[in-house]
Amino acid sequence: MVQKEISNGLDWYIKWFASIVLIFGAITTASNMYPYNMYFQFVGITGWLIVGILWKDWSLIVVNVVGSLIMLVGIINYHFFTDWYLIIYERYQEAKLIWN
Repeated sequence: MVQKEISNGLDWYIKWFASIVLIFGAITTASNMYPYNMYFQFVGITGWLIVGILWKDWSLIVVNVVGSLIMLVGIINYHFFTDWYLIIYERYQEAKLIWN
């Protein structure tokens, strides 16, 4: 069995931070917390992209470039091609009516 030296450098912190953020992305997706799920997933996937670049691992680079671009397109679509500000205002008004 080949033993690999465990690195505690910058890549170690980035990969664990990105993994935890991706877990929060999965939780927000399961909880239907749109668009926050896209923000968490974008940060997590981009973190793993950075790790792939540090490791020079082309499989991690390719899959995470594609994933980051997909999340970025979703975020841009949400903010520039939907009436997100009206949705937030409507939810605020609904909450205000419930509490009054």
